[in-house]
Amino acid sequence: MPALVIFLVIMLSAAALAVGLTVPAEALLAIINRSFLAGLFLLVLGVFALVVRSGFFTVFGAGFKRLQALFFRRPRVMESDWYTPDDPVFARKKETFVRIGTSLLLWGGAALVFFSVALTVWYYR
Repeated sequence: MPALVIFLVIMLSAAALAVGLTVPAEALLAIINRSFLAGLFLLVLGVFALVVRSGFFTVFGAGFKRLQALFFRRPRVMESDWYTPDDPVFARKKETFVRIGTSLLLWGGAALVFFSVALTVWYYR
């Protein structure tokens, strides 16, 4: 894992240097701002997904399910033997998708924020 982080830092620094050398100074500030905001947005989404995955909202979900059972009748098709609400294969696929998605959101957001910081250092050198 640390080798991956070091590789990512080196690649982002090289990308920031390449952009800093090729893009005119007037357009560089817009790139810095947009990459920082995009990275911040991805980080917020990733942290929200991480909080949801941790089970923080499980208590609220259970309470709302009890309220739903109190006010709404359950359809008959859900009471039959053909309906299985907890499919283990689908649950595993969903968990894998959410885990990989959360990781990509966090890494992508961190990379964009680091890229914008490296460009900011280049811009104000």
